[in-house]
Amino acid sequence: MLTVMVNHRIDVKDPLYRHLSTVVLPRAGLEVKDPDFESSHLGTCETIYLFEEKKTRVCFVGKFFGFRSQLSDCDRRNLLNHEFKNLCLARNMGLCSVPNRVVQPLSKTEGLNFLLVEDYVRGHDLDYYIAKAIYNGQHDRLRQKLTLLAHFFFQLHSCITGTNQVNFGDDANYFQSIIESLARDRLLDTKAVSELSHLCNQWEKTDEMWSAKTALVHGDTTPTNFIFHPDDGVTAIDLERMHLGDSVYDIGMLAAELKHHFAWRILKADAGEPFITHFLKTYCAQFSDPENVFNQVNLRNRFYMALGEIRIARNPWLPLQHRTWLTEEARRCLRQ
Repeated sequence: MLTVMVNHRIDVKDPLYRHLSTVVLPRAGLEVKDPDFESSHLGTCETIYLFEEKKTRVCFVGKFFGFRSQLSDCDRRNLLNHEFKNLCLARNMGLCSVPNRVVQPLSKTEGLNFLLVEDYVRGHDLDYYIAKAIYNGQHDRLRQKLTLLAHFFFQLHSCITGTNQVNFGDDANYFQSIIESLARDRLLDTKAVSELSHLCNQWEKTDEMWSAKTALVHGDTTPTNFIFHPDDGVTAIDLERMHLGDSVYDIGMLAAELKHHFAWRILKADAGEPFITHFLKTYCAQFSDPENVFNQVNLRNRFYMALGEIRIARNPWLPLQHRTWLTEEARRCLRQ
């Protein structure tokens, strides 16, 4: 029986103890006699744990897919294997060292509640720097982190240069599924659902949304998934949704997050625009034809930014007024 609890010393008879001591520590390059492990929730997420070996103070992160009660064992197994494979793929493609890296996976095991163990990355996430810019005026600091992140995304998106064109239909279907979800939550009325669905269909008819070549996409560019460390590098975590798709998917999602944070925290959505522009231009500047790429990215960004906004609007803990604003902002993006 797995006995992981908050601030709990893991018993030597626990299967988790054996796994950490005989599998994880050696793979991390550590030799510890009679290790002493303690576990605790990492943040507020009930499925993510911090494991600390008390003698060395070395930490690891454990992600339990088995705690997702709505999923079957087959789905949990697939998600565990998918994320592990994605982490290994990205690192094998060169994202394994400063300044651009993804977190290192150390083990996976279905027998311990579908557990994935990764190294622990010390530092602040992008959410921290967004808040510092909003509340403390640390704008240059946020721009610096967005510059690093733009370079990370350029390297990630360059890992696999696909010869196939993107299947925009997949992203359009995802958009429609979110609309349906928001309608079930009564955040959208029939008229709003109809308009958003119509706008999505119009974008699906444009050649530009189908013309991009496939790239390796992170797939979940929320600010908490990017950690910055003292040596000015960025580490990406949570590659559960990594896939081949339009690289602007990542760019638009992050742009939506920036606008959302400024609107939600200080009711000044436009204050996020200079940071979005800086991020887009820094990303595009790395291509051989920056101006042409910027125009292409800026166009497709409107759809993916709208997708990001309705995706954020699903969060029930956000104020209802702000969630409604996000859906209205998505419509504005699509209509421009």
